[in-house]
Amino acid sequence: MIRAQLLRAALELVTQGGTQAVTLEAVASLAGVTKGGLQHHFRSKQLLLDALFEEMNRQFVDSFHEHIANDPDAHGREARAYLRAMVASPASDQENRGLRTLIGSMMVEPELRERWNCSWQEDLKLGPGDVSPQDINAIICRLATDGLWLADLLEDKGMGPEVRAAVIRRLEELTRE
Repeated sequence: MIRAQLLRAALELVTQGGTQAVTLEAVASLAGVTKGGLQHHFRSKQLLLDALFEEMNRQFVDSFHEHIANDPDAHGREARAYLRAMVASPASDQENRGLRTLIGSMMVEPELRERWNCSWQEDLKLGPGDVSPQDINAIICRLATDGLWLADLLEDKGMGPEVRAAVIRRLEELTRE
């Protein structure tokens, strides 16, 4: 429970002022715990930010696997699950702002990019050998999904909701071809 309070406080600080706004003192104060209480769970700012990123990643992984489990059609299941987990049900505004900040940090800090490399991406990689047309469709779907997610994250207003919904439907169709 205290760990969750600390992560919520860290997310709030990240959304308000970026990773630089996250200090152990500020998180402890916002969460209503002592700095020692915080350090019982997270010994450093980096461990706290790592845990925040891992928690946000875990939520995605859970959603991804839930979509896989609920899809009776094995053909293209992983690509559809990725699409649904990434863009069909976007995160809350606060989570999006937090993700935007964390992803932005990854773009400019190679160490963070290396630290936060998402292991779930292994589920989407193709094995060695020939790439089938279905594999190409899955790759196209994944790249387009990443683009939709990034547009959502950056609050891109260039595409209306009707067009966005049509793009998602078309990507779903592509996973079944």
